[in-house]
Amino acid sequence: MLQRIQSLFLLLAGALSLLTWAAPIRAYTLGSGDLWMLTRGIQQSDGTPMADVSVPVPFHVIHTVIGLAFLVSIFLYGNRVRQARIIRGTWLVALLNGVLQFISSRSLDAYLRDSDDVLGHYGISFYLPIAVVVFAILAERAIKKDDELVRSADRLR
Repeated sequence: MLQRIQSLFLLLAGALSLLTWAAPIRAYTLGSGDLWMLTRGIQQSDGTPMADVSVPVPFHVIHTVIGLAFLVSIFLYGNRVRQARIIRGTWLVALLNGVLQFISSRSLDAYLRDSDDVLGHYGISFYLPIAVVVFAILAERAIKKDDELVRSADRLR
């Protein structure tokens, strides 16, 4: 039921979570070339994976599960309590995932600074989990307001 505002928020949260596949979490400029920390691993500018470093957390899998959970929860409008629980659990996982991305990028920073002069900046995929959490919280609040409206209408009958 896409007439409700929470459905729009959930659609945005799911789409943004899936969009993290397209951009780097963090980009580095090394003396020997560029390096990107993507959700699916660490790659050099020519697309080859970095041999001696890997991302310990499969961010691409987590972002896909988060995005699909938000998109599936759009169709759970018949059971608002279950929908709200799924959304709350999913945005907590998204928040934890954002923290893990930060920790992973900082540990990669420390590793790269030991071996070379490094200049790094955060990419769009670093900030997308924050937007995902914001849209999920807005959806959860809209579901709560919708539930309160239905309960007040039931009392009037």
